[in-house]
Amino acid sequence: MPNFNFPDQRDNKWANYLFAGRGCIICVSLLGFIPAGILFASAGEANTAAGTEKWFSVAEPQDATVFWGVCQTSMPADGRCDRASSSTTDRTKCLYPLSNILYSGGFKEYKQACVKKGFVPVIIEDEKQNSDVVLMLGGNTPAWIGLEKTLGEWRLSDSGALPAYTNWHADEPNGIDGEDYAVVGMGNLKLIAGALFIAALGVIACALLTIVVVCLICCIQYSALQNKNDGMLTCVSLCDACCGCLSCLGILAGVREAVAAGGSVSAITIIVRIICTVVLLGMAYIGWTLKTKIICQRQGQQVAQPVILGQAVMGQPVMGQPVMGQPVM
Repeated sequence: MPNFNFPDQRDNKWANYLFAGRGCIICVSLLGFIPAGILFASAGEANTAAGTEKWFSVAEPQDATVFWGVCQTSMPADGRCDRASSSTTDRTKCLYPLSNILYSGGFKEYKQACVKKGFVPVIIEDEKQNSDVVLMLGGNTPAWIGLEKTLGEWRLSDSGALPAYTNWHADEPNGIDGEDYAVVGMGNLKLIAGALFIAALGVIACALLTIVVVCLICCIQYSALQNKNDGMLTCVSLCDACCGCLSCLGILAGVREAVAAGGSVSAITIIVRIICTVVLLGMAYIGWTLKTKIICQRQGQQVAQPVILGQAVMGQPVMGQPVMGQPVM
């Protein structure tokens, strides 16, 4: 451990504790890469799900979420669909896409819109028809299909029969109450995946910035202790105190927000934040105390040092010169 040449060895020990505290802050900053990794993984999963042809169970939208829909009708006798629709590969159906611009976006409105145009909600009967639907949508998903849960069972919307073919995504249908309708694809997850990716980059940037700042403060503090620079040590101590206070406010704000939302705060998160707050405030106290001792030490040296007047020390006789108040021989 470095020796900062304090007269009291305990002060040298406390000075080294400052750097141990900085090491703790760096370790906590490194933990920030864990949530970043989780966010990256979630972004990858969301991006994969966004490009899938699988089905998902969803509830009626409560906001402005964009839902498309697909209607169908039997292939006309002439074997040609109108311009607004497209044929399935097996040429048994004509598929008609509905954007939620044409209806309010809910499943019931989707069914009504299909009927209004002379169609019915699409019934996907095999893998080829599923690919036809996804190809026609061109990435405009999620899109309603003619499948809904009735009395605890998934049934076709037009006949109420059990489906002969399903293409559910892994862990779907998930059994969540209210998710009684089926959609194909989850194209809106691309936006979520992008947001998660940006959030992960932000977490990494914050962690790296924290590490760089802590290392810079370590260098400043080391120089201040070695050179007994009380001004630099004061700045570092005030910085630690401010960061500790902000960390404390962050804890209170997080708890308040969680309580207001009716949720719970992660115990690990709270413990880590409390440790950081204690370390920061402790470093601020130690740095301020050492700064005070440096000032006292400097003042003591100045008092102990005799004042020189020319070549004579005040109060000491000089050969051949009288001292004021003493008789001359």
